[in-house]
Amino acid sequence: MKGIVKIKSTFDIIICVIAFTINLSAQEKRPLFIGLQPSITVEQFYEENEFDINAIPLLIQLPVGKRIDFRAVTIANYHIGGKENGFSDIGVQLLLPVFIKKKEYTKSLSKGFYLAPVVGIGRNLINDHNTLTLAVEPGFQFPAKKSFSIALGVQLGATYFDYDNQPNVWRNHFGFKVNIGFWVNRGK
Repeated sequence: MKGIVKIKSTFDIIICVIAFTINLSAQEKRPLFIGLQPSITVEQFYEENEFDINAIPLLIQLPVGKRIDFRAVTIANYHIGGKENGFSDIGVQLLLPVFIKKKEYTKSLSKGFYLAPVVGIGRNLINDHNTLTLAVEPGFQFPAKKSFSIALGVQLGATYFDYDNQPNVWRNHFGFKVNIGFWVNRGK
């Protein structure tokens, strides 16, 4: 029962973040980047040929200032290999990309080099633990071609594993990130 409440809380946070972001963009005609962040995760403690693939890698990004955007990425990892296959991690990552070059207007499309603090929360359904990721992501958002854009980044940080029935542990967090999507409400 405790795990179900934690899963519901995680889904509630994801839904609220996405709804708030889309609603803010629609009301103010701000550009909104909607895309995917496909990913494969291999934890340090996984056996050979054991990994997770994000089955629902949805991403939204919204400019909130002349240098700062807000980005949310859903995590719905499907575990392959090991003793049990199925959905493992369910959660969300929240980022605030801070762009090096200041835009003339807040409602302009974001592009260029950025540095983003990252906070991720999730629940692992197979290994019975919560996760908290704290990281930094340097990256580059390519200028939009019509409305299509790609961003590349590298996350460096740590993840706290809060287990239900064993000692908790901090582990290193590292990952390449590729964002592929389209800008809507193209702004100025």
